[in-house]
This record gives sequence, structure tokens and C-alpha cells, in this order.
Amino acid sequence: MKLWTKARMILFTANFHIFSQTVLSRSFVASFPRILGSAFVNNLSRPLFLGGYRSFHHSQSLSGRNNNKRLGKTDHRVMKMKSSGGPKKGPRKIRNRPANFRADRVLANRGWGSRSESSEALKQKRVKVQKEDGKIETVKGPSDRIGMNDIIFVDGEKVPFIPLLLVYHKPKWVLSVMNDPKGRPTVKDSLPEFFQKQDLHPVGRLDYDTSGLLLFSSNGGLTQKLLHPSHDISKEYVAVVEGTVSDEKLRKQLQDGVQTGEGNHTAELLDVSHLPEEESMGIWKTLRETLPKEYDTEDLEKRGYLKDNNDVPLSRVRLVVSEGKHRMVRRMLANCGHGVVLLHRERHGEVVLGDLDPDKFRDLTPDELEWAKTLIPTTGKQSKGNKK
Repeated sequence: MKLWTKARMILFTANFHIFSQTVLSRSFVASFPRILGSAFVNNLSRPLFLGGYRSFHHSQSLSGRNNNKRLGKTDHRVMKMKSSGGPKKGPRKIRNRPANFRADRVLANRGWGSRSESSEALKQKRVKVQKEDGKIETVKGPSDRIGMNDIIFVDGEKVPFIPLLLVYHKPKWVLSVMNDPKGRPTVKDSLPEFFQKQDLHPVGRLDYDTSGLLLFSSNGGLTQKLLHPSHDISKEYVAVVEGTVSDEKLRKQLQDGVQTGEGNHTAELLDVSHLPEEESMGIWKTLRETLPKEYDTEDLEKRGYLKDNNDVPLSRVRLVVSEGKHRMVRRMLANCGHGVVLLHRERHGEVVLGDLDPDKFRDLTPDELEWAKTLIPTTGKQSKGNKK
């Protein structure tokens, strides 16, 4: 009885398939599962005696033959799918991306306050924006759209931009970190409160006992470019060292490479000068007087870090390196026979310290800003810094 039932089902399936291809419209066939039930129609698309599912195109018969091919027709949809290799995958293209952003987002990104504080100020009509034509208009509300680099005023005061890079003259005996558990002075102590709320961070570090140029960045990709040695961004230092330096000898040593605990490093020697005795004595005296309280003068003398100023002459050397490993310049010069007494950085890439006073900040010059923009990665997340 069961065998006879299966045979009848097979014959019914074949007849129905022929009938659906010749008589019934596609709309009727499409609605057939709702008429007879999905469980029954699902069985129509598989040979029951094989016991497994088998899907087929509307142009195929149960035997697997292509009816269109048999009739001399071409199924262009199937051919298109075969030639294209299936659906194409790739990054989603966002069309009609707005050039402007929500006003509360722009104000919060500018560092004026939190998103909720910015939204409240906008609701109270306290925010105005200066358009490209010079007109100043009141922003209607938090959802109003303005440019990320538009000039914004809150309660009549201009909201400053977050700079791409900030130039700082780090004094000696200041740590190049934002916090120190031992309570020693850090660069955060001098950073203006507005920038402390932002993502500005030091670009690398200068040693505790090194002074000079230190950059602050608001762009992580730019920071990576400025620090990684593969990008070959040079840094220029001026060092006061022990002994009477031979220009020719030291130049060759630095050019050939100096072996340190961190590897072999090279540098370019630019200039050498020998300091007069009076100037040397003044440097040693200042060094002793300004030594932080955590240092023991007697211990440093025993270990050879503080010398008798009457016996040790000093020289000044100017050199350029392209790496920035921990105390690398000091180690190189010490391994060449000239211990470093003072170290000062004057240039990082195209940014020059100039006559900036110690513990002071300044913005980039137009030329320095253009150079910095060329280093910004073209892909990745964009920072909040000013790109103008």
C-alpha cells in the first residue's frame, strides 16, 4: 500500500510540473504553497524515493535536464550569475554623505563641553556660527547642521580649534608624561586646561634631564608617523659633553654606527665647538644648584656622574638622528668617550623650536602645518583636530 502511494505521488509530481510550465501562470504557481501547504509542496521539489532534498530551477525537470536548453532557449539570468561569479562583495558605498554635522556633535568635538552640555547650550540659543560669507547666525538647535571647521561662538566667546600639533618648550627636570605617581612635575602641569580635556598627547618623550622641543598631537596616525623610524623623520639635538671633542673622529664614529644596549645607531654630526673654561665652570655650577631634591649629590659624585669642574673641559656638539629610542643620544655619545652633561632638542622634522621660551606653547606656522598634513594617513579614523 505504501509503495503504491509513493508511485502515485511521483506520477502526480511529474504531471503537476508539466502542467505548471504549460498552463498555470507564475503567480498561481507562486501561490500554490499557500493553497496545498508548504510541507506538501516542498516534497514536489525532491524525488521521494531518494529520501533527500533536491532544489531545481523552474526551467528544469525532475530528471535534472534543462528544458530551456532542450528547447533551444537561453536562461540569461543563470548565465549572468555564472559569468559574474555570484554577488560582488566589497566596502559599502555611502552615498549623499552630508558635508556638515550635528551642531551638538561639532561643539562637543571642539572641546567646549560634553554632548549633553553642548545640546543644552544650543537649545538655549547661546551658540552662533560664522559662515563662509562672514555672516554670523544663531544655531537653531542641537540637530542643526554646521561645518566641523566653522567658527563657533558661545555666549559671545570664540571656541578655539583643537590643533593638529602643538609646540612645547619642555624645561629640564619635567617628565614627558601626563601623570606621575611620585608627584614629580609633568608636562600636564603646563598644558592649558582646554587642551587637557582633549585627546592631545605628547609625541614621544624627552628624558627627565633633557630640555627642548616636544610636540603634542591630536591625531594618532600622525603621531605614529612622527615616531616610527621607518618614516625617517629627523631630530636635531645640541649636547654639551665632557672632554675636548675631535670633529673628524666623532663624525666618523657616528657615521659608522655606535653600538649600544639597544643596537647599532648612526647619527650625522653637524658642528663641534669647545667651550671656554669660564662657561664650563658656570654649567657645572648651575647643574649642581638645579639638581632635583630626589638626587643625592654625594652619591652622584661617587658614581662619577658629577665631576670636579676644574678638571673636566666641555664641548658643544650638534647632531641629527632619525630614531628616538630611550636615552639613545646620551648612550651614543657616552660610548664615543664623551659623557653628556646637557641635552637639548631644537628640531623635530620640519618643526623648529626657535625662540620659544621654556614652559611655553605655540601653534604651528603655516609651513609647519602644511608639512604635518602631508604625514596624516589617508585612511583610518579621522581625528578631532583642525584640518584647515
